[in-house]
This record gives sequence, structure tokens and C-alpha cells, in this order.
Amino acid sequence: MPSPDETLPTLSIKRVYDPPSPRDGLRVLVDRLWPRGLRREQAQVQLWLKDVAPSPALRTWFAHDPRKWEEFGARYEAELDANPQGLRALADALRGHDRASLLYAARDPVHNHAAVLLRHLRRAPGATRPQAARLGLLDEHERLLDMVGAARRALLLGRLDQARERLDELAVLHLRHAQQEEADWIARLDASARWPARVYLAEHRKLAAMLAELRERLAHAPARVRDARARLRLVDATLPFQHVMEHHFERERQDLLAPPPGATP
Repeated sequence: MPSPDETLPTLSIKRVYDPPSPRDGLRVLVDRLWPRGLRREQAQVQLWLKDVAPSPALRTWFAHDPRKWEEFGARYEAELDANPQGLRALADALRGHDRASLLYAARDPVHNHAAVLLRHLRRAPGATRPQAARLGLLDEHERLLDMVGAARRALLLGRLDQARERLDELAVLHLRHAQQEEADWIARLDASARWPARVYLAEHRKLAAMLAELRERLAHAPARVRDARARLRLVDATLPFQHVMEHHFERERQDLLAPPPGATP
């Protein structure tokens, strides 16, 4: 496999049932089976690569049990190592695109095979661990913003049940993302960067608090809202959170997660 920094696009993973977005880029389904109940015109899948999905035996054994997650990841990566043709077909399909999304059908946004596949692609020969970690965090920025957009679209349609689901997933991913940044990047800043470190940590706490407030606001609302003005008020309530997240991610991209001098951006 070539280095992700040289030939692969910006990659992210996304649940195939979530609404398509211009941020997705090339939409690649990496499940072995077609998602149940999803029409092809609705999914807008541009490429379906079954051969990079886990084997039926491994998928059955895992059964989306988080307790088996670490072992599943090791077994699936072993299958990928033994499947150079499948990985090459994926790399060839991705080449020439600026951005691509690996689509999966599982409900769990953390414990799914697309996350393992993405990790495996970033560990290809030529990609150092810091490069892979930086790319992973930057891609997660895009994924988190997409989830905010999906929640806003659900609110605009009055589908509060869907909006709550997106925000619940967002809370899980944002917590994991913040913890990884704090452990892998912020904790390693030298003494001269203590003030920026405090800013990043404060913004993580602020975003978590704003997201909790949004979720609490929707917790007691009905599943559907028919009044258009009420829908717009709910959409507007997400704007401060979205703006803080966007500005926070941009600062991190320019400073905390900027590539070292001489490295490929």
C-alpha cells in the first residue's frame, strides 16, 4: 500500500444511513451486504467494495459486541494483511480523489469495522504513527461537523428522534476525540505552550457542556415537531455550538495539528 500522505485522499468513515453530504467526497460502501431497507438512490453509494469487509465468520463472531472490540480489530487487520488485492482495489479507487468516505451500516459509531479499516489504511508502509494520528484527528474534525449538520437537517424536518440519535453519537465521538487529542498531542506540548494547552482543554470542556445542554433541551421534546417556527428555533439553538466547534477545529488545524516543517501537509 502507498503512504496515505502521498496518494490517498482525506478519509473519514460515515454511517451509510446518514444523509449524504458534499463533505463526503467519494462514497465507498465497505460492507459485505447491502444495508437493509436502504434504497440505492437514497444511499448515493458510488462504489461498493465487498472484498475489504470482514469475513462472514468474523462478522458473526463479533456480533457488534464491544467486549470483543480489541480482538475483533486484531483479527480483522490480520484478514486485511492477507488481502492485498482487496486493499489495492480500494487504493486504486481512492486515487485521484481529494476526499472519500468509507460507509458502513452498523449502528455503533465507534465499534465498527470501517474504523478498523481506516486505521489500517493509515498504518500503511510509509506512514509514521504521528502522521497517521494527525490525519486521523483532522478527519474526525470533518466527521464531527458532518454529524452536527445531520442533526440540524433532522431538526429542520422536525425529526427530533433522529436529531437526538445524531447528537448522542456525536457526544460519544467527541469525548473519544478530545481524550485522544489530550493524550497524544496536548499532553506533549512543551512548557512554552502551556497557555495554548489551557485554551484547548477549556474549549473541549466548553464544547462538551454546550452539547450536553443541546441534548437536554431535546430530551423532553416530542419525537416530531410540525410547527415550522418551532423547528427553526431548534435549528438556531445549534448554531453557537457549531460556531465554537468550527473555530476550535480551525485553530487546532493551524497550530496543534499542523504538520512539522518539511512534511507533506
